[in-house]
Amino acid sequence: MSAVRWAVTDGIGTVTLDRPDVRNALDDESWTLLADAVAELRAEHARAMVLTGGDRFFSSGGDVSSMGGAGGRVAAAADRLQRGHHVFRQLAAAEFPVVAAVERYAIGVAWGLALACDLVVAARDAFFQAPFALRGLVADGASAWTLPRTAGRHRAARYLLLAERMPATEAYDLGLVTELAEPGSATAVATELARRLAAGPADATALTKSLIRQGENVPLEAFLEAERLAVALAGHSNDAAEGRAAFREKREPRFS
Repeated sequence: MSAVRWAVTDGIGTVTLDRPDVRNALDDESWTLLADAVAELRAEHARAMVLTGGDRFFSSGGDVSSMGGAGGRVAAAADRLQRGHHVFRQLAAAEFPVVAAVERYAIGVAWGLALACDLVVAARDAFFQAPFALRGLVADGASAWTLPRTAGRHRAARYLLLAERMPATEAYDLGLVTELAEPGSATAVATELARRLAAGPADATALTKSLIRQGENVPLEAFLEAERLAVALAGHSNDAAEGRAAFREKREPRFS
């Protein structure tokens, strides 16, 4: 069985973590296959992507059994994490929006993986946790970058330094979750969001996603310049022409 499987249907790529015997723990093969999946979806011009662990759980985090212990090669942990970072960069650079579907829990680097997606659907009874401090480790998965920007520095410190669980309901209130779903339905809800995204204007969606990502890092002047270019590009697209026609004709747009 493959650690990750994927398929594209009606422009929507569904990427599934598939190691249920270890609660979808992420090993080197998982990261390699995740990278392959995103690359293939981009090559097939997918219009949206759903990242799921299935209807039982999202992921228990990094696969401890695949990690070297103390006394091993010093750079081994950094090399392993680099594979994950490559996937995070791919998700950010993908033209299509990515929706994470979280059941039960997303722990450790898996929380970072969910946060690397553009939208997150979580079951109401799910939780998130960064338990690195309990193991004498440093938080990975870009958690120490994402959480302070969204939850604030002091709230982020609570979860990164004390390793407390964050319930999905609190994550929703903090803006870390896009939509709450009934237990067992996160993937279905995420897929419906993906359908709505896939039916939208692909170029405008890609440009807007890029602006959202850039807005986290660049000063206002640089952002305004990026916005000026994005607005100009989108305004000359076929989808923009269709959007204007639909507005005049008082109908729903039919984007290509």
